[in-house]
Amino acid sequence: MAEVHLTAAFSTVPSAEAEEIKRVIVETVQQLAQDDGSFKRAKLVFTESDERCGLTAELDGIKREGVPLQIDIDQLEDAKTSAGARAQLKEALRLYFRRVLGK
Repeated sequence: MAEVHLTAAFSTVPSAEAEEIKRVIVETVQQLAQDDGSFKRAKLVFTESDERCGLTAELDGIKREGVPLQIDIDQLEDAKTSAGARAQLKEALRLYFRRVLGK
């Protein structure tokens, strides 16, 4: 299983909901690492401010994408309970991680 470190900052999301969102992100990244086998370590930084979210990643020490992935807060909230929303999140992360790795 991939080693995933997530640093997250929330400004408008209640703490209980923030913990759930962090769990969804970490679980999804671990699934991607297992499915794709393209990285073993992920360092993620997630920020939320006024319901605008961004995520940056360093995968196995590589960070070739300087622009954060923009994620809709509603998509993250839906991903907690909806398989379809989680699949969309997973695909967005997969495409972003390819840019991070320079593929």
